[in-house]
Amino acid sequence: MFRQGCLACFVIVSFAAPPAASGQTATTAASAPRALRDKIVFVRADPSIGVSSMRSITVAESGPGAIGDPANEATGGASQGGMVTVTHDAPDMQSRSVANPKTSEIALMNPDGSGVTRLKVFGSDPMLSPDGTKIVYCSLRDTIYSQIYVMNSDGTSPKRITDHKSGDACGPVWSPDGKKISYYAFAQTQPSRNPEIWLIDADGSNPKKLTDHGMDPTWSPDGREIAFESRRDGIFQIYAMNSDGSNVRRLTKHNAEDSNPAWGPDGKTIAYISATSNDRRGLFVMNADGSEPQGLVHSKNQDFCFPSWSRDGKLIIISSLNRLGSQGIVPGEEKPRCEQWSGEYQIFAVTDDLKMKLLSDTKVMGTRPSYGRISTP
Repeated sequence: MFRQGCLACFVIVSFAAPPAASGQTATTAASAPRALRDKIVFVRADPSIGVSSMRSITVAESGPGAIGDPANEATGGASQGGMVTVTHDAPDMQSRSVANPKTSEIALMNPDGSGVTRLKVFGSDPMLSPDGTKIVYCSLRDTIYSQIYVMNSDGTSPKRITDHKSGDACGPVWSPDGKKISYYAFAQTQPSRNPEIWLIDADGSNPKKLTDHGMDPTWSPDGREIAFESRRDGIFQIYAMNSDGSNVRRLTKHNAEDSNPAWGPDGKTIAYISATSNDRRGLFVMNADGSEPQGLVHSKNQDFCFPSWSRDGKLIIISSLNRLGSQGIVPGEEKPRCEQWSGEYQIFAVTDDLKMKLLSDTKVMGTRPSYGRISTP
């Protein structure tokens, strides 16, 4: 599972734009069991709010001879060597489209990118609960800082479960049993510094700080450990600790930035994002103890961020970023680059044979994907 390792592989297979949600209706007996269906919850930019189509982009569908073919690169993606290109309008999304919470709507889609359902809730970092009935996310809807919320998986009944007054709280993740939520919150602001990792019961009770200088927690499948990123040693690297905050240890030993860990469903593998030689972020995996780091995919022109595993471990869902314009990196801000860069995000699935499949609709922006299941009648 994702151990072949081909750092230079970058193949895009274009999908048709996902169809609009189909307004299904169903009548089900009250006693009927509820099924769990695989879904991806993600954040999309609403094109009706401050986002307009200002440029064209090209989506390439690979064919024989397309991988690494210098002729294809020389022609800018023209039809050659099996490469077929499709060009269409796409929004030129500047940082305001990322930073403005009113343009960040939480939505659901099928694992192949179809069946997009907009939940009419604005926020970031959404994740479905293990039983498929809830979504945890962060939002600026009530306070000057982002807080953690839980809502039903259809977007109803949002409830705020944190009240941090020192800085933004975000990056929430469910424990495997669904009883607890881990997240990070900044202890200092202007600029945002010292992100602390917290643990809280799913109803918002019993908050407990686990460690300083940590972001983007991810649970091991057995619930005993939490991996995270930290700049405690001068540069962002991947660490792990017991789920009670004890036994903190460093997993990666890289002289460049590592971030966004995602624990694999087998419990033996962690996917993460690592800086490559051209200052782009590529997708990597390693053993859960930090050994055998291995590059999977990277691009000379895009940054890959925010990985999430499918339940069977055959896919890793990622965000792909095209940086647009000058980047507003804040000096002293304790965030990895994937958390700071702005531009156009799209969502891809990386298969176990290292092919990349476009899932999101390129006429809008999609980011922060999280693979899970939703409970349906």
